[in-house]
Amino acid sequence: MVDWIQTIPKLKYWFASHTTEELVQLFPSLPPKWKKRILKHHYDWCWTPYTYLGPAYSLDYYLEVWRGLIYEDIDAKSNLKAQKSKLKEIQIQRKKLIAQLRLSKQEKHWFDIAADIVWLKGYRKDCYFHGVYVLDLILAEIGKRGGLSLLQTKYLLPDELPKVLNGKDFSDTANQRIKFSVMYGKTLAGKNLNWSGKGLKIFVGNKAKAFLKKHKFEKIVVKKTNELMGTCACPGLASGKIKVINVPDEMEKMQQGDIMLSHTTFPALVPAMKKAAAIITEDGGITCHAAIVARELQTPCVVGCRNAISILKDGDMVEVDANKGIVRKINK
Repeated sequence: MVDWIQTIPKLKYWFASHTTEELVQLFPSLPPKWKKRILKHHYDWCWTPYTYLGPAYSLDYYLEVWRGLIYEDIDAKSNLKAQKSKLKEIQIQRKKLIAQLRLSKQEKHWFDIAADIVWLKGYRKDCYFHGVYVLDLILAEIGKRGGLSLLQTKYLLPDELPKVLNGKDFSDTANQRIKFSVMYGKTLAGKNLNWSGKGLKIFVGNKAKAFLKKHKFEKIVVKKTNELMGTCACPGLASGKIKVINVPDEMEKMQQGDIMLSHTTFPALVPAMKKAAAIITEDGGITCHAAIVARELQTPCVVGCRNAISILKDGDMVEVDANKGIVRKINK
């Protein structure tokens, strides 16, 4: 989009000469052709940070980002060309390695499958997150017709949603579930749990608390330690302050050279990952999103570092030895 904006002098000047607040106010008065292109981009990609709970990117967000890039006068065309060249270089290097290793046709086939699997891991999440975003649009419309918020609608079972459209009031039911509830269901031998509502029980309030008290759930005991172990996803050494980043709204606290700690990463967190001196995740293996992005950025990365978020907090100083998959807390 920035490449396109930079090809239109008047539009480029419009972005560079106004604050974000002014851009938002003046946007409706843009020429229809420009406005249509911008709105289409927002429609096509606003879901990318949605994950499981949202929110999506607002139009204001895109206007602010584009304004910043235009103000910095980045060469978007050259950056795009460099990215394409980088991809071609990777493909060339891959062919060279295959030739050097003298792989058989069958072995090359297995490597091709492995490459497809790595690509599909990211694509699978994109499909899932887009699906959640679209589903929430439907739930929001159902809630609107029944006088419910999106949050209230999310606490209803699938077989209750048609009843909302038929005029039944579920506001009290939803509010009780939001306040404190437990959903419980049993699977029959060889059969999956029926999420339509049949076979499910929802306990609220004191009944929910009694249910939890009756059933003993395994509690994870986290021992205090200054050294954590994980798996090397990208080798290297780094040290810096921990910043726990799990959702896009937390990225503003990330500074260049911080150590990024997440339960897991996804595409919307990439801007924070680019600032990190090292990346640590509690979840994932060598083909997870964090591992793939870290290798692209050549940033030291340790994945599968269990209970790291329970032990490390914002501002803690750590040393990351990604070569050995070790994270050490240091006193400074």
